[in-house]
Amino acid sequence: MNVYEAISTVTRDLLADGMGKDRKNAQQGFMYRGIDDVYNVLAGLLVKNGLVILPRCLSHTLTEHTSKSGGALYRAVVLVEFDFVSVDG
Repeated sequence: MNVYEAISTVTRDLLADGMGKDRKNAQQGFMYRGIDDVYNVLAGLLVKNGLVILPRCLSHTLTEHTSKSGGALYRAVVLVEFDFVSVDG
């Protein structure tokens, strides 16, 4: 399976099975899915379809700001490219 077929199959499987919002934000009361939920669903689909995602960090910056109450706030900006590779070539 080439990389485009693998991406298409992962997408099809993800659409078929879905990804629930099983966590609840206690303060605002909305449901959400966490990054671990996304990773756990995608990891199995990627392995099943022989697809690997390779991140490459192009740049990153970290700046510190002071909050209204005088505490430290940090802002991180990361520019990343991702290569999708099929293990079948």
